[in-house]
Amino acid sequence: MSFDMEVILDSVVHLTEHRQLDSLTASLISTVRQFIAPIDVQILDTSLSDDGREEVILPEHLLNDAGGLKQSLACFTHCVSMRQIYCCRDTIPAQVAIPIILNNCIVKVLWVKITYLSDQNINLLNGFAKVYENFLGIVIECETDVLTGLLNRKAFEARLKLASETSHKNTELDSQRLSYWLCIFDIDKFKSINDTFGHLYGDEILLDLVTVMRNVFSENDEMFRFGGDEFVLLIAPDTKQRVRAKCERFCNELCEFHDDNIQVTLSMGMTEILPGEQASGLLEKADQALYYVKENGRNRIEIFEELVSQQLISLKKFEDDIEIF
Repeated sequence: MSFDMEVILDSVVHLTEHRQLDSLTASLISTVRQFIAPIDVQILDTSLSDDGREEVILPEHLLNDAGGLKQSLACFTHCVSMRQIYCCRDTIPAQVAIPIILNNCIVKVLWVKITYLSDQNINLLNGFAKVYENFLGIVIECETDVLTGLLNRKAFEARLKLASETSHKNTELDSQRLSYWLCIFDIDKFKSINDTFGHLYGDEILLDLVTVMRNVFSENDEMFRFGGDEFVLLIAPDTKQRVRAKCERFCNELCEFHDDNIQVTLSMGMTEILPGEQASGLLEKADQALYYVKENGRNRIEIFEELVSQQLISLKKFEDDIEIF
């Protein structure tokens, strides 16, 4: 099969239009499907094994493919160990795995299963993967906080919108309902810590906070730094009781992380993300709960909906979806 160069260039232009990770990844998969017509195409994440080796995180549908799992594992293993494209042409169907490398680390693997793997297909796949690799680095840099490595405010809006859109209406009791949760928190009297111990020590406190946060929250819970000591959590669907318990554990472990020279406590405001809620309204609700905590002693967690039901704060309406970024 031959390809018109203009069509290929148009696809590359479309691929490089994206500035968010999810849309960039979806664009690469769409481009591969357009030109290669594969049986399957995946962009797989990687992780470090206990002995420090890079390995591919297998999606559930591959783990359940008893017949093809052994072949796929062999393809992934050769690709990662050799850190280069690896083709399995002698398997039926054929497979190819291409490492996506950033800062000398394999962060993802482009994997394609196809009926017939031609040299032209390999060259196209390799080229598309390199374009994706280059722009992936740009997107990650744009969406990542330099100091902590967390997602930044720029990355937040699309993820909050997705959580709101994918929330499901349900009639379960409050104690049993699984919902996304938005949490805003900051370090109590962080300015005093900076003024007393210096900004370098303050940065260490922020890094310690991130260490504890990563230990407590799961990979499905997204973590953001908005700036200074202001952090945001977008917690994957769970009950209110379990989310509160997880947040309390985080606060307690952070407090115990440091010696007696300094006590690090947090003030946190939370709100439940209901289907179709606007980003501006959700942020305002969590921020209202946080403000209440700060005005009433700090060092605790409050949930907006509970404060409203107790008539401690008032419910505001947000008619327009204002631009917040």
